[in-house]
Amino acid sequence: MKIELIKPSESVKWDITQAVAKSEWKGAALSAGRSFSIDFVNAQTDPTVFLPRIAPGDILAVTDAEEIFYGQIFAAERSSQLGTITYTAYDIMRHLVESKGQYKFKNTTAEAIAQQVCADMQIPVRFLYPTGVNIASMLCDQMTIYDIIMAGYTKASKVTGEKYFPMIYKRGFAVYSAVWAVQGFTLSDSTNIYESDAQESMLNMKNRVLIIDDKGNQIGEISDQDSAKVYGIFQEIYQKEDGVDPTTAAKKLLKVKPEQTIKISAIGDINCLSNYNVGVKDAATGLSGKYWIKSDRHVWENGTHTMELELSFEKLMDVKESTKETEKKT
Repeated sequence: MKIELIKPSESVKWDITQAVAKSEWKGAALSAGRSFSIDFVNAQTDPTVFLPRIAPGDILAVTDAEEIFYGQIFAAERSSQLGTITYTAYDIMRHLVESKGQYKFKNTTAEAIAQQVCADMQIPVRFLYPTGVNIASMLCDQMTIYDIIMAGYTKASKVTGEKYFPMIYKRGFAVYSAVWAVQGFTLSDSTNIYESDAQESMLNMKNRVLIIDDKGNQIGEISDQDSAKVYGIFQEIYQKEDGVDPTTAAKKLLKVKPEQTIKISAIGDINCLSNYNVGVKDAATGLSGKYWIKSDRHVWENGTHTMELELSFEKLMDVKESTKETEKKT
């Protein structure tokens, strides 16, 4: 792996790989963007070693066969003590999270909304998943740019039933459907897993959903009788929305099995990222099959790459709601 420090204002860059004692690359499905942290050697008093000073606005570019991260350092610290100092960079998703906008959209799609706000923010776009869902009206009152984009895709998701996730790909913004899988790789207790833990909980179970109208009258019901017989009734309420099929939306609220919290520590593979599916075969926990990566943390230290993954049976989406919206399928 190669780590470069870039100073755009000076048009210079340095390979600082050897000056980094430890690095950490992480992301999560329900947390916008990815970060890269380095423990940078502080040896400013050693005349035989040249180490560039790191300042806010500097760029970290990380390559492992191909570029895996490109982001800006948001804070920097200097110390007179020898040792290491930690710096953290964030990809350009951070600009969308930290910036707000005021918009009123009419008869458009989630992908068109994303295209417009990214253009206004001068953020390059790599790919926007085409939903085919018309949003008749969507008011965004002082919402973050990221929330505006995800509000559009949230409303599209209610119609299509698909899960969507944003990511920074090749220095540009992209939104994909959550169907990707880590190819040619399996997490296995015989080859790469060195620690695993699986827990189950019924705390968020919902096996019956009542559908009500805007006056509070019940107009329908969705339930899972098998789950109710085994675990008892856990009830949720869904209020009908204009332009959204209430049965489809109510079914998405069902959680008919205990939730599993799965954590695995393994030899690192840079393709194991949040929002991807990965194969697992672990005799200790009984895990076998495809699981969805909820969060990932990759660490490089002393020449070793390890990773900590949180897995889930269920694909999740970073759901956001706008001030007002109505959508229908085109």
